[in-house]
Amino acid sequence: MFSEYPDVVNIDQVCQMLHLSKRTVYSLIQTGQLPAKKIGRIYRVRKTDVSHFMVSA
Repeated sequence: MFSEYPDVVNIDQVCQMLHLSKRTVYSLIQTGQLPAKKIGRIYRVRKTDVSHFMVSA
């Protein structure tokens, strides 16, 4: 699943993967439903965490 994406993705890529808006993705991160790391000003999300979110949603 999501083989065309790198192992760590940015918010725009998460939006494409899940077909969600940026606002929704940021909300999922803030509520802890989608784990992410903030590096500087940019959030990074592991592709495996996106896959797990898909399965649990």
